[in-house]
Amino acid sequence: MNILLIGMPGCGKTAFGRVLAEKLNFGFVDIDDEITARENKSINCIFKESGEEYFRTVESQTLSDILDGDDQVISSGGGIVEVFSNIKEAKNKKAFIIFIDRPLDLIMGDIDTSERPLLKDGADRLHSLYASRYDKYSLAADTIIKNDKSFGSVLGSMLAAVNKQMGKV
Repeated sequence: MNILLIGMPGCGKTAFGRVLAEKLNFGFVDIDDEITARENKSINCIFKESGEEYFRTVESQTLSDILDGDDQVISSGGGIVEVFSNIKEAKNKKAFIIFIDRPLDLIMGDIDTSERPLLKDGADRLHSLYASRYDKYSLAADTIIKNDKSFGSVLGSMLAAVNKQMGKV
């Protein structure tokens, strides 16, 4: 079983993904890191040189390739839900999709927008993305985990959801 973590930039996909993978003895894959390695350039550089449409195409192909593996926790990019076929493919390949729902005010306090190409315009852009993506995340998810408590508490909720999905409860 693969676990796909979705949510806004700064919601905790990578941080939780690494620890969740370790707890489950799964592999961990960060889609943005994979794209950076494949393209041999940063996400910012890809956006700047080739545009968002090209990036989304590479992101979709990368996700598809990763989903062919098994027993992985996959940290997606925040915009993975912008291409409907990404979620459709994840569901077809039996990925368990967790939406990490972190309140926007907490995200704003935590992230550095300079390294995130779609957030370079700051708070207004983040609010706009949140409004346009929230329902997509909610509809795509097999479960929604609220990230507004301690790291350990949120991780415990994730582990409980995964164990239930795996029939270990």
